[in-house]
Amino acid sequence: MRTDRILAAAFVVLVSTAIVGFSTGNSSASFTGATTNPGQILNTQSVAPPASFTSATSAVAGRIDLVWTATTSPAGSHTLTYLVLRGPVGGPYAQIGTTAGLTYSDTPGADGTYEYVVQSKIAQGSGFFTSVNSTTKSTKSDRTAPTMSVTCNGGSCAGWFNGSVTFAVSGADGAGVGMGTATTNIDGAGAITSAAPRTVTVSGESATHSVVYSGADAATNASGNASQTVKIDLTNPTAAGGITAATGSNSGELNVTGTSAGTDALSGVAGYRVHYASTATTCPATPYAAYQYFAGNPPATPLVLTGLTTNTKYCVYAVTLDNAGNLSALSNTGGPAKAK
Repeated sequence: MRTDRILAAAFVVLVSTAIVGFSTGNSSASFTGATTNPGQILNTQSVAPPASFTSATSAVAGRIDLVWTATTSPAGSHTLTYLVLRGPVGGPYAQIGTTAGLTYSDTPGADGTYEYVVQSKIAQGSGFFTSVNSTTKSTKSDRTAPTMSVTCNGGSCAGWFNGSVTFAVSGADGAGVGMGTATTNIDGAGAITSAAPRTVTVSGESATHSVVYSGADAATNASGNASQTVKIDLTNPTAAGGITAATGSNSGELNVTGTSAGTDALSGVAGYRVHYASTATTCPATPYAAYQYFAGNPPATPLVLTGLTTNTKYCVYAVTLDNAGNLSALSNTGGPAKAK
């Protein structure tokens, strides 16, 4: 009788040891629910997370598309699904969905940066085994359109240009996913879209070139259309006529006048460059090296040259400048006349 009891006790110890060995060998899987295993002791499935989390991208406003590869755990005759969990960067994570496939699309309630993990889930009886978390993937949910801006020849588009203009459209997406495309439509010729920033050429003389532009970020959030006028003047203004020079009122001054102003039909006259050179007797051949600029003064109103050498004779001529930077031909020469 005593021998039988000793043998029975030894058998219990051996069985317990084997059960513990089976149970502790599955630290990579958690168990929930009830299985066909008596006493829910033996984990018959060792569940691994997806082999890799390949991407998390935002290509649609607000939406994040997730892609991963399949778990290496064989499901056999059991049902295999994936649990998708979301949280801030670094966690904690909460389950947001389940799928039998290897992709999932999530639209968080607000813009921001989110991190995702995926778990493998294999059904076992009326319960299931779940893996640990996969590697993490993070990206942004973005519903905010970019802010678009333009430059002409690398600077402001205001004012006039005297040649073809390099028109560039760029965008800033703030805390979003980054720029995607930019679109331009020059003078209604048709909208063309390319990767942002986009650069086009506006050419031809006109005061009314119009460039309609817009942009979208990588999540397709669109900015809406805006318009920019580009003004180009390719024609030189006319020269002033009847230029004369006379002694000024103050020391070192000379007064320059004319009988006709320079003209410009498109951008308008901005002013005059009056060139001058000293002479002992007659006026030298043009052009003269030195000049002073006078904004908006017609020749009929004296243009007062200053800083000249007292009691020295000078000869002058005027060049008309338009608002696009075009220069006229040389006017006639005035002088010689002595600076006071």
